[in-house]
Amino acid sequence: MQKLLEFIQTNKPVALLAPSFPVDFEYPDIINILKWLGCEKVVELTYAAKLINNQYHEHFKNHPEHARICSNCPTIVQYIKNKFPEHRNKLMPIASPMIIMSRFIKKQYWENTKTLFVWPCLAKKIEAKMTWEVDEVITFKELTELIEYAKTNGITIDTKKESDFNNFHNNSTKIYPLDGAVAQTMNRKDILKDDQIIITDWIPQTNEAIAKMESDPNIKFLDLLSCPGGCIW
Repeated sequence: MQKLLEFIQTNKPVALLAPSFPVDFEYPDIINILKWLGCEKVVELTYAAKLINNQYHEHFKNHPEHARICSNCPTIVQYIKNKFPEHRNKLMPIASPMIIMSRFIKKQYWENTKTLFVWPCLAKKIEAKMTWEVDEVITFKELTELIEYAKTNGITIDTKKESDFNNFHNNSTKIYPLDGAVAQTMNRKDILKDDQIIITDWIPQTNEAIAKMESDPNIKFLDLLSCPGGCIW
């Protein structure tokens, strides 16, 4: 915890907060906590979800003949690459919300800005190391431990202070961590019909979805997540 706290207090990173935070933290307390720990700004990944939805919309509009697999979940991405290498070219050529948001922040502010991604999933740590586009990843569990560590080391956290996200958030994509949220929030009118989409939230169901896509040319989009219920655990 000391090394992580030193990273935050030394680099003053922009915290990229997953919209699944209400499962573990109160709003706006979590924003105050991250800023008191040393984060310069706190932005919500819902904005990256909006950017990704726009790119997905354009892709399907321009390539209606393609069958595609959502590339937001790093576990699903690696599973497809390892289990179904013949379909890896169907993975959406668009980065995950974590990467998209980090790129956006570094471009919007300045290139040397550090980013701290806050999320419940351990797989994001592996993804961050593979891409090197996010400087640090911390899970909700680790954040809870860091808060306790900071308190025992004399850091007072005032959760009563008025605070909010810094500019970048989007209400319509707050459900992004839930299963089927990409298909639900993406503007797919006149582009994708319901019977062209398969939604799953468990690895065993992924195999069934791939088999269905292989046998039915009408299937154009697999909105897949690896955990039951989505990215909220």
